This record gives sequence, C-alpha cells and structure tokens, in this order.
Amino acid sequence: MSDLYKSLKKILTRVRATPFHPQWFVYRQQYQHQLAIAKVLQGKILDIGCADQPLRPYLPQDADYIGLDYYSTAVNWYETRPMLYGDAQALPLATESVDCVLLLDVLEHLPRPYDCLQEIKRVLKPQGILVLQVPFLYPIHDAPLDFQRWTSHGLREQISEQGFVLKEESQTGKPLETAALLMNIAISKTLLNWIKAKHPALILGIFAPPLVLGINLLCWLASYFSPEDALMPHSYRWMLEKRE
Repeated sequence: MSDLYKSLKKILTRVRATPFHPQWFVYRQQYQHQLAIAKVLQGKILDIGCADQPLRPYLPQDADYIGLDYYSTAVNWYETRPMLYGDAQALPLATESVDCVLLLDVLEHLPRPYDCLQEIKRVLKPQGILVLQVPFLYPIHDAPLDFQRWTSHGLREQISEQGFVLKEESQTGKPLETAALLMNIAISKTLLNWIKAKHPALILGIFAPPLVLGINLLCWLASYFSPEDALMPHSYRWMLEKRE
C-alpha cells in the first residue's frame, strides 16, 4: 500500500501543470509568476528558504545569487543543498551587503517572523528590494513548522513598522479558484489517508480524478467571467523597498 501512496505522489508531480492536479490553481501560473519576480531582481540576491532554487534559472546572468536554507530543513525534509546554511531570523551576512532578498512562502514557517524582517532590513542595502510571498487561505503544511497567516491589511501594517515601503502588491486566487483549491486538497488528503489506513472507502478513489478535474475546470470557467475580488485569495505577493 505504501508503494501505491508513492506512485500517486509521483503521478501528481507529473501532472501538476494540468487541471488534473488538486493544486492546479497554485501551479498553473507559476512560470509567469517566476518571470515577474525575476524581472525586479539584480545585483547580489539572497534567496531565503531557497529549497531547490526554482528562481535561479530566470535571473540575469550577471546576478550574484546566494541560496540560503535552514540546515535541518534542507537536509532532513527536502534533501536539497543550498549555497549557505543559516537561520532566517539571524542571517549570517554582513550589514547592507545585498541588493535584493527573496522570501517566498517562508515567513509563515518562522516562530519569530518579525525578527526575520528586521534581519532582512539589516542586510539590505539602502533602497534594496524584498520580494515577499505568503499564503493566506491555504492548509497547514510542513507541520509542525507552520505558525501563522496574515491578511493583507495586517501584514501591510507590520511591514511599515519594520521599515519597508510597499511598492507593489498582488494576490493570487479569485474566490472560486481558492474554493476549488481547498476542496481538491481536502479530497486528495482524504484519499491519501484512506490509502495509509487501508480503509475500505479507498474504492471511492476511482472518482477522485474526474471530480478534481471537474471542480478545477468549472471554477476556472466561472472565475474567467468574474471580476477581480480580494475576498479570499490563496496567497499574497509584495515587492517592498527598504526605507531610507
């Protein structure tokens, strides 16, 4: 049964750019988002929580990239090799030594998130850029290291107090897209739990692929004809500048 579990995870990895994937609304515009982020980066770039460094191929050729990750996370969880091991809440870099910082889906995993923002402000040069991305309506992940969520209003207030100026703000997920994402994650997690427990209800798993596909396509089509709405995005992304 464990082999079935692993096989399903591999299949999902291969189809994550298609509406057959439960998290299609996370992955379907990932390439465009990576390009948009890379456009604002230059000079010495610090990527905190870099994992497998997905943004590195999109950066300018003359960029001085530093991928940093926490040792136990990189070694024990993701089996990746960053260029530098370190704690995001106590960065092992000199003051005013980097031009840009990436903090993508990392802040929610830190027990002292505002210490991290203070450290980023310290290592950034004057008018340096921070690209910050955090989830909002998204399930607990990487437990037990998942500590908080913010509304855009709450985080904007904290960012200002930490010494950053908001230059650009974007959100991902119209209401129906986020609802579809959460529903499909719930369906998939229930199925995986049945597999682990060898529960007889596992037979219902045959309905999961068409159900996920139908939910994704229906909500995508309805959202296509819907106006932008800030009610329930699944993530936020900000471009911030260090205040003089």
